[in-house]
Amino acid sequence: MLITGAGGGLGVHLAADLLSRGERELIFHCRNRRDALLSVLKDHELDPERHVVYGDLTQEDDVRAIHERTRALHGPLFGLVNLAGGSSNGMSWKLSLDEFRQVLDANLVTTFLCCREFAPEMRECGRGRIVNVSSVVATAGAPGTSHYSAAKAAILGFTRTLALELAPKNVVVSAVALGYFQYGLIDSIPPAQQEAIRSRIPAGRFGAAAELAGLLQFLLGESGAYSGGQLYPINGGMI
Repeated sequence: MLITGAGGGLGVHLAADLLSRGERELIFHCRNRRDALLSVLKDHELDPERHVVYGDLTQEDDVRAIHERTRALHGPLFGLVNLAGGSSNGMSWKLSLDEFRQVLDANLVTTFLCCREFAPEMRECGRGRIVNVSSVVATAGAPGTSHYSAAKAAILGFTRTLALELAPKNVVVSAVALGYFQYGLIDSIPPAQQEAIRSRIPAGRFGAAAELAGLLQFLLGESGAYSGGQLYPINGGMI
């Protein structure tokens, strides 16, 4: 299984939780070196040379090189989790075109390029799982996130179409829509605004990496074989 964007706050905690559950056939992608992730791998006695790949997922050549390295080290890929993403904050009428495109690239284009790169191999093998990570704001919206909301909404349509295209070859494609989690983008939000967000979550708290890890294990395992094209919200009850 390859998890993109594993160097971010949520990605590092997700890696630690999956490894603590005994998962070992894991490959983690980072855009560049992330000491926190390397420390997690060291704690679980895994060699970063075999379990970490680097590259800019908005660049076709980098994505191709990541595929070549993962195949050389681990053989054909069975599972792909497109966690890589990023955002900024700004009201829609104040965003520059460059900033809007950068956020679409970081979320939508990275997902597309990785799926396009690995899907043919999965089709050839007649098996595979792809999980694309969307967000609660894809359907609910949030002020200051028009570019991010647009990218995450587009991932839903892309996922459902890809699921239809790949299902005949036993490749299951699903999406998860993340709410507000303890790590990652939430860290860039001021404490007062974090508290306002928390107050709107029915569960009264932010999500934990362990909860995402459990859902991914279901979707990537045999139990998730009949779940293609579906969106799985994980957001503490937000509507």
